[in-house]
Amino acid sequence: LFYLNWKLTLLSLVMLPIIALILRIINTRLRNASRESQRAMGDITQVIEESVAAHKVVKLFGGQQYESDRFRDQANWVRRYAMKQQMAAAANVPIVQMVAAVALSFIIYLVTIQSRSDETTVGGFLSFIAAMLMLTAPIKRLTGVSEFLQRGLAASESVFELIDTPGEINAGKVTIGRAHGRIAFEHVSLSYQQDDRLALRDISLEIPAGQAVALVGASGSGKSTLANLVPRFYLPSSGRITLDSHDLADLTLADLRANIALVSQEVVLFNDTIAANIAYGQMREVPESEIIAAAQAAHAMEFIREMPQGLNTLVGERGVKLSGGQRQRIAIARAILKNAPILILDEATSALDSESERHVQAALETLMQGRTSLVIAHRLSTIEKADRIVVLQKGEIVEIGTHRELLAKNGVYAQLHRIQFASDADLQPRVLGSY
Repeated sequence: LFYLNWKLTLLSLVMLPIIALILRIINTRLRNASRESQRAMGDITQVIEESVAAHKVVKLFGGQQYESDRFRDQANWVRRYAMKQQMAAAANVPIVQMVAAVALSFIIYLVTIQSRSDETTVGGFLSFIAAMLMLTAPIKRLTGVSEFLQRGLAASESVFELIDTPGEINAGKVTIGRAHGRIAFEHVSLSYQQDDRLALRDISLEIPAGQAVALVGASGSGKSTLANLVPRFYLPSSGRITLDSHDLADLTLADLRANIALVSQEVVLFNDTIAANIAYGQMREVPESEIIAAAQAAHAMEFIREMPQGLNTLVGERGVKLSGGQRQRIAIARAILKNAPILILDEATSALDSESERHVQAALETLMQGRTSLVIAHRLSTIEKADRIVVLQKGEIVEIGTHRELLAKNGVYAQLHRIQFASDADLQPRVLGSY
């Protein structure tokens, strides 16, 4: 182009910044619309998932119309953002072509002026126009590519946000093998990132190896938070926690967690066989005899024998084919098989009926012998035999002692005990009288 007519070439280059500016504006709108469209798709997927998962609640409380309206509202947002996305994508190529056509018309006008003064010939004019037209096709293709590029960039933002999420801090280098189980909290405080308030405040507590310590308190008092500090699910904001005099921060996560077994009130089972769920996490081939022994100790073999394929029965996604009590007993069997020196029992018997709870409680008491145990329970009858009971209130330790010592103090624990057992006594005649 410079060879054919350098003046017209310089003038034609003026359209490049204009095209670049237009592309930038359109691409920004396209990327924002793509981002919002993907977010709206995520929201509508969540609405569908919640409606399906809570179908019993929806039916029982007559929420079909509400869920239908909620889905329609989310679908309208999806449609709205999809329309914005398509409008931005559809406007991309035509606007750029229009700018190129206007620029070409202006150049043709200038060529006609130059032809009057014999600055250009007919051949030069046709050659220049042909070269200009040859440039429009690549510009059109590049403009079309930018549409897919902006959609990809919007999608990649959420992917890279997930990839860039900081992993667990695992700076420890010390390995101790099988621990004895002595745990010490030294002036430990914790506040969550989203909240400036302290969830735990100046906790100092020593748990000798092999001792069973129960954590008691009202909901939100910090019981589960305190227990979650031991496997380093949370990191303390201040203070330190030691295991056999080793700071938990100095231990490797794999070595630390190999010494801990957890049974929580929120049981997680995988879509696999019962045997695989009991043996989950074992770094060896577990003999079936050991799995059966663990299941028997957890009083799970009673219902496993009734399953069509016994231990090889699939439990379904998140254990959907099992009842709540059955899932809990599978989790207890998993903890028994792990044979860790430290046990964390977070409402481990909450989903069991009275008969099953009696059997499992006996199994847990046998299991806890010689092991350091942190037991979290709302039902005080399940922790009366604990070596020590720690009473938490608003993230602070307010009382420590045995069941009898705390009752004699007539403090917070005694009050909780009176309230709970008075409620049970009042409830029993009403329940019996209703039959």
